[in-house]
Amino acid sequence: MKKFKSLLSIYVLWHPDFKVGIDYAESIYNTYSGENGNVTHAKYDIPVNYRSLPHNKETFAEIPFSESKKNVLIILVDDYMFNDTNWTTAIDDLIKSKPKNTRILPVPFSKYAFDFNPEHLNNFQFIKTDESHFYPDMNSFDANNRVIKYRLLESIAKFLFNVKEKYDTEIHSDPPIKLFISHAKDDGKDLAIQFRNHIYSNTKLKAFFDANDIADGHQFEQEIKKHIDHSAFVIFNTDIYSDREWCRKEIIIAKRYRCPIIGVMDIKKGERRSFPYSGNFPTITWNNNFEEIINLILSQIISDKYNELYLKSIVEMYELEKEHSCLVLPKAPELFNYIDIENLKSDNKKVKSLIVLYPDPPIGIEELSLLNDVDKKIKFITPLLLPTYIL
Repeated sequence: MKKFKSLLSIYVLWHPDFKVGIDYAESIYNTYSGENGNVTHAKYDIPVNYRSLPHNKETFAEIPFSESKKNVLIILVDDYMFNDTNWTTAIDDLIKSKPKNTRILPVPFSKYAFDFNPEHLNNFQFIKTDESHFYPDMNSFDANNRVIKYRLLESIAKFLFNVKEKYDTEIHSDPPIKLFISHAKDDGKDLAIQFRNHIYSNTKLKAFFDANDIADGHQFEQEIKKHIDHSAFVIFNTDIYSDREWCRKEIIIAKRYRCPIIGVMDIKKGERRSFPYSGNFPTITWNNNFEEIINLILSQIISDKYNELYLKSIVEMYELEKEHSCLVLPKAPELFNYIDIENLKSDNKKVKSLIVLYPDPPIGIEELSLLNDVDKKIKFITPLLLPTYIL
């Protein structure tokens, strides 16, 4: 069995005298490795590690870069860190020695933060609002933390979208995230326009609003395929949405190409017929909550991409494909995934015993029985269940 290497590790660094630092660190931990708000929403377990206290006469414990394929260093730069020679030297040494696959995301909590390490930390790298810097007192924690959460979600989602094997953060810029806004014109257009305007006014995301935003001469499906590695879908599910052929087609295309998807629910009277394939992704109720919607779709992007890469590493570590054919899914399986199963069989005439590997937790017995009613030979399992099938 090969040694497992984490797909991504996050390190949060702050000066021990920066008392609010632990609150920001815990918020980052909860977002990426703990309970991130709602068990029905995007889930992932990205390792988050703290670096604040001295260790073995060092300013902080060494960072084992080689244990992960990608690393993110989040540095909370406040007055204490800026004025502490030990910390400025340690951070400078850390930045100089970091491998090419490591992204540095400093967060300013001091008006001097942008002069902290100007040789290696450019102004554009900082996670910041429109203000020149953050104020590090508890009275501003909620406002600051809200902005930090979104900025980090966007930066880490883009970082995960970039799937180059040999990755150099000094050379390779992360691709922009494109959001396809799926809506029915009859009762969802105004809401979709508001969302698009919010995206362009408050974020660095890109958006395809409707057919007018698709390049001339391109079909919608071709455009999705073109941008598949850095695209996601936001569906505004209104009363009329499921009645529209083009809306149904957009959902099917998005699911066929495994785009991250969320649904924004704005059903007022009811649907004539709910679309059976409009499910198996997180939903959120519309309540003038654009910020929550954006955070959810960014979380879903991270969840889908991280889980897919994580599960592929599991397949490689256990060398599963020596004895099995493996299909990796970034979310719980559904009947729709038999399209992927048939495609796998078609592409590989020598399909062995088939394992469908998906993220924990395992689905319920009622769903599993339904899936196996189609083919009882297929094993739908998670990493938690995997040892029982390979021992």
